[in-house]
Amino acid sequence: MQEINASDSKALRIKQVAWSCFKLGVIGFGGIAGMVATIENEMVVRRKWIDHQHFTDILSTSYIIPGPNAVEIIMHCGKERGGRLGLVVAGICYIFPAMLICLVFGYFYQRYSAIPDVQDFIFGIRPATTALVIGAVIRLSKGTIKTNWRLITLCLLVFAGALYGINEVYLLLAAGFINLLLSIRKPAMSLLLGLVATPAGMAATTYSNSKLFLIFLKIGAILYGSGYVLFGYMDESLVRHQHWITRQQLIDAIAVGQITPGPILSSATFAGYLINGVTGGVLATVAIFLPSFFISFFLHKVITWARGSQRLRYFLDGLSAASIAVIAVVGIHLLGENLSSYKSAIILLICLVLSFFSKKITSLAIILIGSIGGYLMLIICHVLGR
Repeated sequence: MQEINASDSKALRIKQVAWSCFKLGVIGFGGIAGMVATIENEMVVRRKWIDHQHFTDILSTSYIIPGPNAVEIIMHCGKERGGRLGLVVAGICYIFPAMLICLVFGYFYQRYSAIPDVQDFIFGIRPATTALVIGAVIRLSKGTIKTNWRLITLCLLVFAGALYGINEVYLLLAAGFINLLLSIRKPAMSLLLGLVATPAGMAATTYSNSKLFLIFLKIGAILYGSGYVLFGYMDESLVRHQHWITRQQLIDAIAVGQITPGPILSSATFAGYLINGVTGGVLATVAIFLPSFFISFFLHKVITWARGSQRLRYFLDGLSAASIAVIAVVGIHLLGENLSSYKSAIILLICLVLSFFSKKITSLAIILIGSIGGYLMLIICHVLGR
């Protein structure tokens, strides 16, 4: 009887992981900052599967390894809740909505040479995700930095460095090692950061599914940074070497990845569809995200081990303070963009009030309120001629 109950309990946990991650995949707008905010609100605030300190440990560590940060974070949360199967289910359910949307967009793009116009619907999502980012930064700051003046100082220094444009990986590693050195007051281990070159494409232009798979697998295994880095990798392999798509099609693929929910790596789905239909889209998606599943297994073991070591705890604390600063810089940029228009500023204010004064409101509700509110506001302004 106990074995049956344990099995039911595990099945229930997997179902919870699947639903939560699918929902987050649907509302994951706003780039890495927006996705982190929605994941933190769901996994830490509402479901309490992990605490704030644990979440910032995952967040900060994900910045210094290759692959999509949000996917690695959510798979770690899935592992905590549902074991190894939970990790796999979390990743698949989070990626699936973006893949499906990109396949649909790819179909319309090939058929009508245009991307469906969804700008009116996502107008209000930007200020809504900005409100979620601001809330996440405040909560993570309270849970991680508290009154530790060393961490507060590191956070401010990283914030200034990120605003200046210094590479976030260097800032995070520097903060981690500085906090470790100041805490143990003896030399720490040095770290060799391998800089990986842009993946080289093959000279041949003949298409094969295996070649497509290997190209996107390589990109997924070594990708650091933003969508601009992804553009460079895909341009090198798909446009300049293989000549499978044009540069304009690649630009459109990156644009689709930015306007759809989920990680920008879903641009691979769109590009793969243009190359070889649904088969190409699915193969590109599986290949570019596959390394993240293996990396996440490794990441979970490393974080679990590091959290049990006092010296490495200092290093993680430095990384956590720096990661909050990096997210805060993104929040500042998002705030500036939304305050430039009174329409988006109104939606931002409404979403901020709701997120701070209504504890029961979910990220999904905030996103829906922002999207519907923005759409209605644009209609009203159009009718009034403003």
